[in-house]
Amino acid sequence: MNPNQVYQSGLKSSHINLPDAKAICLMECPLPAEDGLNFVCDYPEGDIRLSVDDWIDRDYDYFEFLTPDMRNSSLQLQGPCYPVIFPSVNVYWSCQFIARASNVSLKHWQQMGGVSIDENMLIDKTIHNAINSKSAVLKRYVADIGKSWPVLLLCGGFLPLVLSVIWLLMIRYFVAGMPWITVVVFNALVISVTMFFYIKAGWIGHDPLTVVIGESDPYVNIGGREINHLHAASVLMTIIMILAFLTSIAIARRILVATSVLKVAAKVIGEVHALISFPVVPFLILAIFYIFWFLATLHLFSAGQVIRNDCNTDCCSYDLKLGKVNCDSCCGYSIRYTPHIGIAILFHFLGCYWATQFLIGCSSTIIAGSVASYYWARGEVSHDIPFRTVVSSLRRTMRYSLGSVALGSLIVSIVEWVRFILETLRRRLKFVNSAHDSWFRKTVSSSSQCCLGCIDWTLKSVNRNAYIMIAITGKGFFKASALATGLIMKNVLRIGKVNVIGDVILMLGKLCVSLLSALFAFIMLDKHKYRSGHNKISSPLVPVLVSWALGYVVAKLFFAVVEMSIDTIILSFCQDTEEHQGNAQYAPPLLMETLDEESELQRLTEGP
Repeated sequence: MNPNQVYQSGLKSSHINLPDAKAICLMECPLPAEDGLNFVCDYPEGDIRLSVDDWIDRDYDYFEFLTPDMRNSSLQLQGPCYPVIFPSVNVYWSCQFIARASNVSLKHWQQMGGVSIDENMLIDKTIHNAINSKSAVLKRYVADIGKSWPVLLLCGGFLPLVLSVIWLLMIRYFVAGMPWITVVVFNALVISVTMFFYIKAGWIGHDPLTVVIGESDPYVNIGGREINHLHAASVLMTIIMILAFLTSIAIARRILVATSVLKVAAKVIGEVHALISFPVVPFLILAIFYIFWFLATLHLFSAGQVIRNDCNTDCCSYDLKLGKVNCDSCCGYSIRYTPHIGIAILFHFLGCYWATQFLIGCSSTIIAGSVASYYWARGEVSHDIPFRTVVSSLRRTMRYSLGSVALGSLIVSIVEWVRFILETLRRRLKFVNSAHDSWFRKTVSSSSQCCLGCIDWTLKSVNRNAYIMIAITGKGFFKASALATGLIMKNVLRIGKVNVIGDVILMLGKLCVSLLSALFAFIMLDKHKYRSGHNKISSPLVPVLVSWALGYVVAKLFFAVVEMSIDTIILSFCQDTEEHQGNAQYAPPLLMETLDEESELQRLTEGP
């Protein structure tokens, strides 16, 4: 950065905004000379007859070639050459000054008649604040995603795809041991990911995250927001690890119930073979959609209007092209979005969530239609069952049910966005009126968030059951929702005791896939490629979280096969019971055994 603006920013009365300061690009951050005074000069232009290569070879110093006017301007700290008085270190590709002036260089500067430089300036603090501003950290996180795209492609796309298929195949052929395997693997993965966070946070081991690029003085301790974020993530993962362990203990005695439910799903998957491979279709559609969505996002965020900032600070510098000191255009530029672009960005994010929910809803409806066809065929094995049921369900959904799925996904998206907007407003109001916050206001705020969260969870549950009834009966969204809710309320005891534990095991399975994706992302990002040079990432946090989120979305698509199979079979059973005066006529024997009330109660009350 321009040393003159840096020095001014270190004064207590300064209003300099360092992110707007002028800067030039160097191969390495400059260090003071041991026996003299070095200069760093601006890019060679105008009367300076040097090539860029010669400028680099001379360590960016062409002070001896300056005209008298240029020398006088440089001694006033207005360029084009600036003295190297303070050492600097490469922090995220920005040279952060260390407030420890070189006595030799400072003495030479004073002998040359340079302006006074205060040795007690807080320049290290001001540059640190500029480098760690929220906007600077956000830019580095976005850059991390760009640099680690091979990791995201492998750990967020291909790996969860393979793991999900393996899990479905194990459900098909090794269903008895899968609940126990899922619980054990989940706890092991939570511990492993937590340990990786501890290592990068510097709490264990000798490989903490460092903000310095290349070598630096070991006695200079420089922190950053990225390290603080890793500390917060480590604390959060510790809490999750404890909750995971307690949850595993709580459900250990009820694993047999989950095994019974998964056996029903395994029976369906074993007969309808296409269910295992079908999620690949929505996965590819979603992958293509996300690629185009990210490209559109980049275009939207670059569509703002570039405006020159106005400021009243002394930031004059010598312009080699004009051949004089220039005080214009030295306050930087900012991007301002018009209201239309702002609305477009909001709609873009809302559309992404809506489209994701819509694709998941379509996939769920198609799976539900396939499983319902199997149920109402009395579970008979036919050459039409393995593949034709999925194709028929796809055709019915595309022809009759797209509007209902779109409506259900839109309702969930709107509620999510209302929650997001209210949460944003709550945080801003809390920040503004933090000193005057009463207990009543805090209670109302927390209660409203809790109510919206409950509404959101209820809507998602109703949506899933509505998609099933749409596939079974062909009714519209609202009628299907009412019918599904009525059936569940009438059979809540019979359904709840076998479905809740099964849902918990399936949730743990999805978390296993996503956590394993995050663990592989940690391992790949720990390679030399991403720890040095231009590919060095500022923090593994965001790529790991993105890999985890993408892995969870992919796992959700594949695990929907088991989830929807269980829920569809149970709701079909309830509908069958409703239509035949309490006696299901189409239920397969394995389902009757699983949902038999007396045997289930006996199994739950028996000791080990």
